[in-house]
Amino acid sequence: MADDPPVIMLGVLFPAAIDGALGILSSPYVLFAILLGTAVGIVFGAIPGFSATMTIILFTPVTIPFEPTIALIFLVSAYGGAVYGGSIPAILINTPGAPGSIVTCWDGYELTKQGRAIYALAVSAIVSGLAGLIAATFLLVFAPPISDFALNFGNPEMFLLAVFALTIIPAAKGSSLSKALLAGAFGLLIGTIGNDPQLAQPRATFGQTALLEGVDFVVVLIGLFVLAEVFWLAYRGTVVTGDNTVQRGVSEVYDAARAVVSRPVGFVRGALIGTFIGSLPGAGADVANFVSYNEAKRWANDELADRFGSGIIEGVIAADSSNNATQGSALIPTLTLGIPGSGATAALLGAIALHGLNPGPGLFDASGDIVYAMILSLFVGNVLILIYGLAGSQYFGKLAYIPIRYIIPSVAVLAVVGGFAVRNAPVDLYIVLLFGLLGVLFVVYDYPLVSLVLGVILGDIAESGFVTGWLLTGESATAFLFNSSIAVGLLALIALSLIVTAIKN
Repeated sequence: MADDPPVIMLGVLFPAAIDGALGILSSPYVLFAILLGTAVGIVFGAIPGFSATMTIILFTPVTIPFEPTIALIFLVSAYGGAVYGGSIPAILINTPGAPGSIVTCWDGYELTKQGRAIYALAVSAIVSGLAGLIAATFLLVFAPPISDFALNFGNPEMFLLAVFALTIIPAAKGSSLSKALLAGAFGLLIGTIGNDPQLAQPRATFGQTALLEGVDFVVVLIGLFVLAEVFWLAYRGTVVTGDNTVQRGVSEVYDAARAVVSRPVGFVRGALIGTFIGSLPGAGADVANFVSYNEAKRWANDELADRFGSGIIEGVIAADSSNNATQGSALIPTLTLGIPGSGATAALLGAIALHGLNPGPGLFDASGDIVYAMILSLFVGNVLILIYGLAGSQYFGKLAYIPIRYIIPSVAVLAVVGGFAVRNAPVDLYIVLLFGLLGVLFVVYDYPLVSLVLGVILGDIAESGFVTGWLLTGESATAFLFNSSIAVGLLALIALSLIVTAIKN
């Protein structure tokens, strides 16, 4: 029997791996992993204080016993579900489940106060699922050629790429350049712990054999994002306050569908903005959220622009279409270059490495079947977001009111167990605690956590790229910096990032 046309088209575009990926997705265990992962992500993303990053970090140790394919597809599905789930408490109780849902509060919560919570939740589910499908399409089409292009990167280019990744965060977020670079430099310093790759001598291991392999950045992430948030929850003493009643009505779901269909320009604009910004290393959903909302307001007529923030559905569409479009596009630099596009994909990067894959140039050649299966699972997962979101829009209100006395001990135990499970090394428990405290200090003094995480992740890449490239270019700064047209292009991007940051500051 002849193949279906969609399968033929995919086979022509990706002949080497698409058949294997489709075979993987046909497994009932994999399909169950997508079903369960998406549901778990939505539930945990809807809990105030949680986020997609925390969800991935906490469930990564749980997936260790499973096959890499099932484990990674489960985590990717949980990632997509959690990004959408963060909008649920933002709409219901004015408490974003993640930084990428902050802007959703502005109009979503106002709609809730007007008695239209289900309407806002249904619109969020529709634009989230559809925007996720758009971003997954971009990932499927553009990730392979980017990966092939990345194979042209030599050692100097990899060093400059690491520098560019650290400079783009303050440029994208409008934060302090000095604080971002200091945080990134501190992360690079953490990345030097372990055996020196050139001299094979231990550095800053303090006699701990587990540290000879360096500090595992999954452990760092658990401390920075999970334990630090536990400390903040304990300090605040509460998550949310307010009425927990959510009005019901199927007609609100139909109104939501009509609202999205009647505003295609706003939806597509938000999805494309989220897709583009999500592909920038370290930018993330929170940046896409603000940019999309600002653009929606800027392009609206004067009367409509004045109503933004008062409870109009255009604000929810702009915020959540951009928010969820970042989930697929943030995987582009993560898979092709080994540089995370957001905090959540930094956690995914750790999970991918933990399960034996090597993110970066060559990943599609070495593990094409698994990678394409992960990408295709995003299509299924975003359809499930539509289904789960529309079906559950009348019941999600309960998730946002889980008492803090249950959240803090549960998350703390999961953080400790997860930190230990990564390598079964007692020293990792101290690292989790240390970075939990550091995470609090970074937030208090407004140092970007993503810069620190990127520094830890890029430590090996930057060091080996600089040392090896410096030696191969005859220790000439000119030869090193102008090694190729790619290096020149990266230098231009670094300069542009610094100029943009200076202007914003």
